[in-house]
Amino acid sequence: MNDYPWRLQIIYSAVLSLILVLVFFPISIGWKIIGLILILSIASVLFYYQLRYRKRLNACTKNINFLAQKLSLLPARQRYRLPILLVTGNCAKQFFPEDLTLAESNIIVSSDAVWVYVEEYSELPIVFDSLVARWPDMLGRIGLLLATTPELENKQGLYTAKLQSFRQSWVDTCRIAKYRLPVYVSVHIGLNNIHYHDEGTLPVNWYQIISRQLYIMDEYLSPVDNWVNDKKLGSKERQQRLSIRAMLREYEKWINTHILSVLTNSKQTIAKCEPEGVAIYPLNSQVLSDNLFNHQINKLTTLTIPNHHSLQEILTPPDQLVKYMPIAYPYSPLRKAICNMIMITSVFFMAGLGASYWNNIKLAQQIDNDIHNYDLIATDSYDEKYKALEILKADRDLLNDHYTQGIPVRLGLGLYHGYNLLEPLNQAIGRYVPPPPPPEPKPEPETIIVKEKEIVIKEYPVIRLDSLSLFESGKATLKPESTKVLINALMEIKTQIKLNNDVGWLILISGHTDSTGDANKNQQLSLDRAAAVRDWIIKTSDIPETCFAIQGYGAKKPLVSNDTLENRSQNRRVEINLVPQITTCQLIDEN
Repeated sequence: MNDYPWRLQIIYSAVLSLILVLVFFPISIGWKIIGLILILSIASVLFYYQLRYRKRLNACTKNINFLAQKLSLLPARQRYRLPILLVTGNCAKQFFPEDLTLAESNIIVSSDAVWVYVEEYSELPIVFDSLVARWPDMLGRIGLLLATTPELENKQGLYTAKLQSFRQSWVDTCRIAKYRLPVYVSVHIGLNNIHYHDEGTLPVNWYQIISRQLYIMDEYLSPVDNWVNDKKLGSKERQQRLSIRAMLREYEKWINTHILSVLTNSKQTIAKCEPEGVAIYPLNSQVLSDNLFNHQINKLTTLTIPNHHSLQEILTPPDQLVKYMPIAYPYSPLRKAICNMIMITSVFFMAGLGASYWNNIKLAQQIDNDIHNYDLIATDSYDEKYKALEILKADRDLLNDHYTQGIPVRLGLGLYHGYNLLEPLNQAIGRYVPPPPPPEPKPEPETIIVKEKEIVIKEYPVIRLDSLSLFESGKATLKPESTKVLINALMEIKTQIKLNNDVGWLILISGHTDSTGDANKNQQLSLDRAAAVRDWIIKTSDIPETCFAIQGYGAKKPLVSNDTLENRSQNRRVEINLVPQITTCQLIDEN
């Protein structure tokens, strides 16, 4: 495994995690600091393990440069198609020459495969990782060869533990490779120990077990039975081959019972290690006198295998056994890194969308709560109402900032719906009724005068304006043609004030609607229409703003019943009343 894609993935994951914690997640600053420390700590630990693994990888693969030199001598087409076999086991060194340098004696490049010696089972994943990191095109063409000699072992439990250790190393290597590595087994036994008539040993042959049947590993892969029953053989040679076939049958049973059953035992918690091929080779090394296979033969015949002697020739790797090794086509490290980064990005966007959705929900809930609290306050609780109004204005300013300066990232990703919250905010702010100005203390004589003026005021009629002449149906915006009606109303207001200018006045403008439609909307519409008439008078005349008060009654105070269309049109109106208020509003004489 090339560590640079992993370093890049660690950095990329850490950066996205920091963005989520510091920008998107709705948590306090203390939790953000804890998340920052946690993410950096995890990234540091992963970097440390990668560095330690790289050092171990370099220490276990010192011969890779020599392999590069050997492969460079091959044609490119052959170099990219040869299978690579990692050879391990207690007799794996027999395939490699000992009179060369360390690098040369651990690597063999034959015409059909590349053979790399691995001393310990635990080094298999590391050597595999180093090969793929150096040559990514080797991925899918690497297999394992377990070369084992039962006659070098004398304890069955220890030998079984070694086979289980090899199986675990194979599983670890497959986990790194992301595909099932093919496995081959070569069992080296003392067939060359057998003598016949003191005339020499039996000719050395290699045998292969295929589908529980024995074959000679020659060019034609002949069955052993055909090899024994060859009509061209003499009687003496046939007897020798019959003897070796009997011995091979026992070896076959022993291999199935003590080697293959351990590698494929379904009771183990790890995957089964099914060998692609099993071969029997002549032994070419010293053995223990009291070994595992001697135990088996002694149980059957009460005899022991004859003393061992070495072959004169050097054993070569089993090219014929792995010639048709299956080739896998997994993702390369770069492709896997790209896929991992795509998955990491997908997780980031899903987490970001979730956090953005939650942030928008909290924003909407905050504004809804502020509006609800504002509506719960009584109209005559002026101080509390004003504080709640200031909170609503702050919410509106926040939403306006989002509109003018851009939506914050934590609310973005296409989930922001703050624009829909502006209208209910403006409606709530528009419902605010300012407190009336405090009345000034009046002396006793002035009280009598006020009463007399109250009697005079009653003689003046209410100024009543038809809503249809001022507004469109259901709207609170003055029509252009309403100016004439409003000017007449303004002149009437000034006339009444001048006739009683020695007394203060409060101009009360109230809006009314008929009973059709929603009652809350009708009340809000009547208030908005009264405000529109007030704003026009203030803008057009010299009457100060303190002279006015507005009220929306909706359909609460009809002039007539709302049972007919004509009556409902009379009830849709705007009324202007003059209420005596000492020193509230007095017009200055223009002369």
